[in-house]
Amino acid sequence: MIRRSLAFAALGLSSLAAVASPVFKPGPVITLAGSTGKFDFLEVDSAAHRLLAGHEKDDTADFFDLNTNTLITRVKTGPCVGVTVDPKTGNYFGSVQDDKRIAIIDGKSLKEIGSIELPGETDAILFDAKDRRIYITNDNGKALWAVDPDARKVVATIAVADGPECMAHEAATDRIYLNAKVANLVSVIDTKTNAVVATWPTAPATGPHGLVIDAARGRIYVSGDNGLLVALDTKSGKVVSQAAIADHVDQIAFDAGTSRVFCAGPGKMSVVQSSDEGLASVATIETNATAKNVAVDSVTHAVWTTFTDGKNSFAQSYLQP
Repeated sequence: MIRRSLAFAALGLSSLAAVASPVFKPGPVITLAGSTGKFDFLEVDSAAHRLLAGHEKDDTADFFDLNTNTLITRVKTGPCVGVTVDPKTGNYFGSVQDDKRIAIIDGKSLKEIGSIELPGETDAILFDAKDRRIYITNDNGKALWAVDPDARKVVATIAVADGPECMAHEAATDRIYLNAKVANLVSVIDTKTNAVVATWPTAPATGPHGLVIDAARGRIYVSGDNGLLVALDTKSGKVVSQAAIADHVDQIAFDAGTSRVFCAGPGKMSVVQSSDEGLASVATIETNATAKNVAVDSVTHAVWTTFTDGKNSFAQSYLQP
């Protein structure tokens, strides 16, 4: 810890002293009996108040009702790693990795109603509501595909840095920020031209996976595989702050209401407080070895993760103080 703090000082970066630790209590839990497969990405559909889970090793897209904290249904899609929503139609799109496709799921019936074929294996997926485009990464590749959900076809193939991982869309600037875990970079993509307009190093964070936007502060937060969370200024692309987190964090989530970043790694979820001054690690939530995803309910501020214990699977929430 001393060595890491000295490194922060040498780099001229802000790393705030620890503040009083908030206590996060376990909230509602939803059990999927007999489910043993691991999950991938989580997302919350705020309009429908649903938790969307890519249940990769169970070959399903799972839908949970956050009003009643119950399972709605599990759609058999194949190895689904992530689900995103079209806010205009309410339909869902699942990234079905090994099958090299996007599954289209009706938002009312929650039945699969179509498919969009892709040139390679897929990973992270997001919906750009402003331009009505799906963006989906090529797993372990060097491509980001822009897909027209109405025409159901790829309209652009964007060459990106090696190892695309998590991404986030900023509608105000027509940008997508995309991590590259091999190249240790964030690629900045203009959604009007579907071109990379900048690349920003994530050092001292290496092997970047999770990425979220703090629009109010003009920052993106990036989690490194090496146990560091960094804040990058979205105007300059410079790293302006950092904080210690768990190693091997996969997905992160940002709650704009509490200005907290939740970083999900195997067995631990690190909580980092953001402020105008920088980042501060404030708590660690003990989870499960397979609980490497996270999403925040913007309505209740409950923090959700999913995992399996080898016998059953669970959607577990934690309540913010």
